[in-house]
Amino acid sequence: TIQDIWLRLLRKQGWDDLDGVQSAVACLRAQQHGGEATFLAEAERNRDVRPAWELMSQYHLAKAAEILGAYLTQGSVDGRFDVRQQIEAQFDRAIATAAKGQLMENEMRARLLARTARTLIENSIWTVTRAVNSRVTKFVQSVVARKRLQPLLEMLPPQRRTLREEGLLGSGHRAVVVSLPTSSGKTLIAEFRMLQALNQFDHERGWVAYLAPTRALVNQLAVRLRRDFAPLDVVVEKVSPALDIDGIEADMLTDEDKNRQFRVLITTPEKLDLMLRGDWEAKIGRPLTLVVVDEAHNLAAASGGRGLKLELLLATMNRECQFAQFLLLTPFIPNATKIAQWLSPDSNKTVELAIDWSPNDRVIAIAEPVQGAKRGEFAIQLVTQHTTRHTLSIPDELKFQDCQPLNLKWSDVSHSPGKLAAATAQVLCQRGTVIVLVDKPDNSWGVAKALKVEENRLDTQSEDLAHIRLFLEDEMGKDFPLIDLLTYGIGVHHAGLSEDVRTLVEWLTEQGMLKVLVATTTIAQGVNFPVAGVVFASHQYPYGQDMPLEDFWNIAGRAGRVDQGDLGIIALAGNNQEKSTKLKQFVGQAVSALNSTLINLVLELEKTGELLQLESLSWKPEWSSFLQYLAHTYRQIGDHERFAAEVEQVLRGTLGFQELRKSHKELADNLVEGVCRYAERIKGKSLKLVDATGFSWESVSKTLYRLGEEDIKGAVWSPELFTSRRADLQRMIGVLLEVPELRQQLKDVTGGGCKDGDALARIITDWVQGRPLPEMAREHFKKINSKDENSDIDMVNAMTQCCREIFGRIAQTASWGLAALQSLTFNNEFESMSKDEQRTLRNLPARVYYGVNSDEAVALRLLGVPRTAAVPLATALGVTPSESLNDTRGKLRAATAETWRDALGERGESYHRVWSIIEGD
Repeated sequence: TIQDIWLRLLRKQGWDDLDGVQSAVACLRAQQHGGEATFLAEAERNRDVRPAWELMSQYHLAKAAEILGAYLTQGSVDGRFDVRQQIEAQFDRAIATAAKGQLMENEMRARLLARTARTLIENSIWTVTRAVNSRVTKFVQSVVARKRLQPLLEMLPPQRRTLREEGLLGSGHRAVVVSLPTSSGKTLIAEFRMLQALNQFDHERGWVAYLAPTRALVNQLAVRLRRDFAPLDVVVEKVSPALDIDGIEADMLTDEDKNRQFRVLITTPEKLDLMLRGDWEAKIGRPLTLVVVDEAHNLAAASGGRGLKLELLLATMNRECQFAQFLLLTPFIPNATKIAQWLSPDSNKTVELAIDWSPNDRVIAIAEPVQGAKRGEFAIQLVTQHTTRHTLSIPDELKFQDCQPLNLKWSDVSHSPGKLAAATAQVLCQRGTVIVLVDKPDNSWGVAKALKVEENRLDTQSEDLAHIRLFLEDEMGKDFPLIDLLTYGIGVHHAGLSEDVRTLVEWLTEQGMLKVLVATTTIAQGVNFPVAGVVFASHQYPYGQDMPLEDFWNIAGRAGRVDQGDLGIIALAGNNQEKSTKLKQFVGQAVSALNSTLINLVLELEKTGELLQLESLSWKPEWSSFLQYLAHTYRQIGDHERFAAEVEQVLRGTLGFQELRKSHKELADNLVEGVCRYAERIKGKSLKLVDATGFSWESVSKTLYRLGEEDIKGAVWSPELFTSRRADLQRMIGVLLEVPELRQQLKDVTGGGCKDGDALARIITDWVQGRPLPEMAREHFKKINSKDENSDIDMVNAMTQCCREIFGRIAQTASWGLAALQSLTFNNEFESMSKDEQRTLRNLPARVYYGVNSDEAVALRLLGVPRTAAVPLATALGVTPSESLNDTRGKLRAATAETWRDALGERGESYHRVWSIIEGD
């Protein structure tokens, strides 16, 4: 029927719908040849012309659908691009014939479909991207190709407005801030902007840096961009967040083969900062042409100085990278125009949505328990706080009929927000996957255990789930509770899991294979979870601190995403009246403007006088970043008198100083004076070491002195550092424990002890030697005063602590520290070494980051191979240290499950599947 044809055009759920349109029209033509004459003869006998007019009107609607279907899939109709004119002609005839037959309902339907068709054409990816450049056209052809199960045929309103109406596709603006709601499709916008930049600097083979705040998001973006850009022969690479450039990354970055040269590089802001200060743009030999900053609201993040670090990185690129353009993506920057103007006062653009657009309908409510008539009985009601549409008609209080979900009692849910959140999730998960947010890893297991009831047990276990559970047995131990929880459709995600495990849990969630995911706010930064609901057991971080509103709305935006269809429900567990009141106040707050953290740092020092003695602040991470920025700029200018004359100009490159001049001029003047005094202090120093290490000059100076005291020289650097020469490693860790930028992170690993570095050196050695995580947890992280040495609870806590310390602190901080010590012990000697010698030395810190003890295994870890598999698989594949990353990737992709079985035994097939999931192959 005509209605079915148009329903398929509107729905467009894959190629079945699109092919169905064409086949239905073809079927209609066949019926026309076979039955039209009889039908019209019958109408003539009855002396009723209405059926004939109705038939003609239907024919024109079918022809309009055929034209529209062809345009949406091909971008043209029979080689012509005047689709609007073609389709308008069909609708005019459909409306006219319906009017002649006095078929009011048919006429109204045709008029509505005409307006609908115009909207479909306006939103079509072909319309939005027409006549931009050949690279964009080729990209569009690839995303609508038949090999895609879900072709990208149309754009969301924010995408259309940004690219076409706001002119981003043809934009010459240097700095663009795109501030659109979560799930507005900002990554696709970025892809088009990247292609434009690559086309703009194609002759120079310019490259794009895509910055993401977390390793998980870096990996996710790498998978997507490689898939989307592969048909265009645009090489996409990622470098690890480790604060050093290992030998494999160095070879990849400087590869001169045009077929292998990366054009898009994905990493974290901290890594790119280290690269640019280490002159890697010059070493790469090609210009940086565009910087894409995902989750750009992190500019305001105070934690660990990350916001200031990002601000100073952007200021450095703006000052030093001649061709750099900027694209900042964020769900919410109320003052986006100010940010764009800071980066480029005379060539900027801000794209915001003034209308209340969201990809799906969402409701935010407080989940409250309601006591029943019988002892222990209760039900749950949702008290509505906020909806995305005024047209959404939802009662103020919505009471669920389910009585005592999860067999909990009134006393459970009225005293525990975690139990209430679990019960709420149990009710909501009937609509689709639900995320339950808890404040810390320790609390996730209790909520997950409450959800482990027989009614949640999965009827069948997929092959992928079986492979993942086998992998978990090796990675986390056979008795790790997540293995059993997965058979109930319950997942757990927090910093106390290995990074591979977190990636697999994310994948299971994305595939809809989990009913409930219990997680901490580690999932806040951009990872795409398609969920029907989010339940907050807590709206606070540990120690009672409210989570930033940006994080709350980022997580809430995961519910009811554009591809989910149904209403998204965000519920906050209010287990008593006092808690509900606090939650209502929290949800009612507005997101504040994005301000530089430098302003608050300066204001904090208003009365202490320390602004005039900046070196006294070098022990603080955020001030260390600022002093490194000054040292780097001083080094680049290369002349003390010129730097002194340009101090204010240098500071004006930061967002914070511009605001400080307006609001606190006296403090701004004090800061200028403090910087001038600091410049006198660092005059004539070897500031290249500041850029090479990521330490302030004060830390560099003290560390050089300590290296001399410990007699640590170039000869200590060898692979035996993690075996027979652990005493040298211990001395190095002892030095690193005194570096302000590192010491707190390293001391936290052992609870504040370990002054000489012995305990940390033993942990690092075990990690690099490939010792299994459960064994490391038992030896290094299990509490000594445990009553039962084999207690399941104690082992879970030990594994949580082990993963949190290794993946959160040791891998990142220890590898950074060792790379810094390398720079200090070798200084300029690196440049005189052979490429093979450089590679071997650069890979030593990388072994700590990846937890393997060979260069070949480091390459496979960079390519996503699980740690346990990396060493034996490198041997089986014949990987060599000198081969290019591209060649290693080719061997890995060509390897079958049989190859993995030969290398790893029976579980090789499971590891092969796990690697395929991690890398998105």
